[in-house]
Amino acid sequence: MSEEGTAGGPDQQAQQRRIQLRDAGVSTHYANFFTVTAAQDAILLSFGNQLGPEMIQIENKLVLSPRNAKRMAISLGQVIRRYEQQHGEIDINVAPPAADQQ
Repeated sequence: MSEEGTAGGPDQQAQQRRIQLRDAGVSTHYANFFTVTAAQDAILLSFGNQLGPEMIQIENKLVLSPRNAKRMAISLGQVIRRYEQQHGEIDINVAPPAADQQ
């Protein structure tokens, strides 16, 4: 599968370019857990799934330059704003555990 899209982030709005995205052979993963850590020259995103109340299986890691991480954060913010305009506010409050899970 390939897609065409606008590359870049907010600093490229004035001069957008069209690129072809090729994702043949790439697998898609679902994650219900993530962590973000930073070093001086890299941002590490770790994605995984919760297997139990106190167990997370990390499935994928992504290392970004700080510049690209910031561009990604801005792009995600824009996408989430558009999503909420169409579908309503996303509730990110964590529900307390049910009485039988305590």
